Formats: sequence, structure tokens, C-alpha cells
Amino acid sequence: MKKVTISTLRKEMKEYFDYVSKSMGVIIVPRNKENEAIVIISIQEYNSLLETEHLLSTNNNRNRIQESINQMAKEKTVLFKVD
Repeated sequence: MKKVTISTLRKEMKEYFDYVSKSMGVIIVPRNKENEAIVIISIQEYNSLLETEHLLSTNNNRNRIQESINQMAKEKTVLFKVD
């Protein structure tokens, strides 16, 4: 994660965007107040966050995921072959 001023970002925008897209890094651009900062992330990271939000959006999904994690921890998994 890098923190850069908006002035620095303007001067070296391409380099910072390349950093984000190639390294999955995050850039924070502070503004007047801490809670007004801007976060720059890659589209892959953004899509991953949306997918995680969707998967955890209902109790049924959360419970099923937790059940699967518990089964893996107890080595109660079933192997199968995909044709």
C-alpha cells in the first residue's frame, strides 16, 4: 500500500496506475479529512471484493461456506473426478 498526495499522483499517474495494475497494490490519496481519502485499486481487486460481498451477502451462503471450511479442517472432504 502506498500513500501519495494528489499532486504527486498527477505528476506520475501512469507509473502509479502501472504499479496498481501489475502488483495488485493499493494507493491511498489523502484529502482534507482522513475519512475523505480516495483508494485506487485494480479492476481485478475490485471485482474480487464484489464477489466476496456477494458470497457473504446472505446467512445461507455464509453458513454454507463456514460448513465447508469446517469440513476441510476435519478432513471430511470427498474427492471426485471432473471429466
